[in-house]
Amino acid sequence: MNLFIASTSKENISEEIVKQSKKLIKKLAKIPKINLIFGAYHKGLMKVCYDEFFKNKKDIIGVSTEFDKENCDIENYTEEIIVKKTTERFEKIYEKSDCLLFLPGGIGTLAELFSSLEEERINKKKKIIVYNCNFFFTPIIEELYNLYQEGFIDTKPADYMIIESDLEKIIEIIKEDN
Repeated sequence: MNLFIASTSKENISEEIVKQSKKLIKKLAKIPKINLIFGAYHKGLMKVCYDEFFKNKKDIIGVSTEFDKENCDIENYTEEIIVKKTTERFEKIYEKSDCLLFLPGGIGTLAELFSSLEEERINKKKKIIVYNCNFFFTPIIEELYNLYQEGFIDTKPADYMIIESDLEKIIEIIKEDN
């Protein structure tokens, strides 16, 4: 299974989010037959993802823009895909992934989340899991439900993504698909 993990590249974030996310990432990296689709930035929680999967001898497919490639010091990928634009980058990430997991993150993570939700709304092919660590995604989830209630979207958010705050349940969900 190819697992994309979206997360922050920032390092000055909530210690509790870092602690819980690291715990999840370390457990995921040890699951047999799970490989990482990596957004190619070696900082913050993204660094933890790469380092843990690399340490566990997993395949890592790095997908980056030319800009990211110039600003990232990673050389050890099983496969490396370089594209020109972030929109192309996400298209490749989505194409290569069997499951997409979203940890707390910034604009890039949110862009990837919304792109995934739109793809899933149309294609219904991938499992999307949102790790709502410390209720990080709650305001976004509430807004999505508001959009549903107001008629701006046709489907309840829980119909096309799994929203979970318990990291052990996330592990179970991913293991059952593996």
